[in-house]
Amino acid sequence: MFGDYQTIYIRLTLILRCVKRSIRYKSKRLMNLYTVYTMSTTHRTILDDMKTSLRQAYGSALSYFLANLGMIIVVTLLAMLIAAPIAIVAWVAFAPMSEVTMVAMRDWAIANPLFLGGIGVLLVIPFISLFLVVSGSIYGMSYDLVTTGETKAEAAFSYLRRKFLTFMGTGAILTIIILLPPALVWGLTSYAMGYTITAALSTLLTVFTFVWFFITIGLTSMVFPAVVSGKGVQAAFKESFSLATKYFDRIFGVMAAIVLLIAATFGPVIIAGLAMPALVHPVMPMTFALFPALAGIMLWTVVSVFLWLFLFLPMIRITWVRVYQELTGGTIALQTAVVPIV
Repeated sequence: MFGDYQTIYIRLTLILRCVKRSIRYKSKRLMNLYTVYTMSTTHRTILDDMKTSLRQAYGSALSYFLANLGMIIVVTLLAMLIAAPIAIVAWVAFAPMSEVTMVAMRDWAIANPLFLGGIGVLLVIPFISLFLVVSGSIYGMSYDLVTTGETKAEAAFSYLRRKFLTFMGTGAILTIIILLPPALVWGLTSYAMGYTITAALSTLLTVFTFVWFFITIGLTSMVFPAVVSGKGVQAAFKESFSLATKYFDRIFGVMAAIVLLIAATFGPVIIAGLAMPALVHPVMPMTFALFPALAGIMLWTVVSVFLWLFLFLPMIRITWVRVYQELTGGTIALQTAVVPIV
């Protein structure tokens, strides 16, 4: 009997040890997973994203410049073709354009500002969407660069031809989500205040606009990368919202880095512009001493414009595509030493 009890005791002891080890192992594994998730995105991760994308943008700077130039010309011609019939119809409808007609149109616009604003929104959305087609085509170039390690300017025209309607629909939805609400808030506030917005209210609206842009651009940052990778418009928006909420730190970390880059490049000229009225009216003796500093700010602004045109805009698109590929397990090619320029 004693032997039987001893055997049972040994077995229970072994079972308890196994359970304790299992619990410790699972707890440690869960802690590791938690640590990997929470520590997966740091400032070093964001910096590496930007640095890698900047190197690729530098290697393909001429390709991006030629692609942007060609795409803007094509889209401008398309916009002119669309606007020409509208202008002809308006000319015929309101001809002859006499002084009486102009006064009548002005009075009607003053009496119906909301209706006029609605017409303006309906006209602006397609034109903004048309120019966002350029952005979608450049995202296509960036997708080729990230996934294959090389790209050419012709790739943008290939994406434009194959995905024009998809890019157009994507641009329309992005315009409605990102640009339309702040425009309506500003317009309706101005209308309610008798077309006079105080400084305090203007500051409040500016803060609202910045926050709205930051959040909505972050939520939709993966839309174009998803579209160029083969997703439809609806699926791309759904996936972008899902990724932005699941990997909030990664996506909005990149957004914060972009905002800081904008502040570093254009912040000085904005601050100088805000401070200029106080320095000029009345003229302070130190104003003339600040001329060298103002000249330096202007020079820095000019350099910043060229940096954005040739490097930073391509870098941002490449960064978003790289982040999308990493988060979705897509293909990312190893960087090569030589990248085709054209």
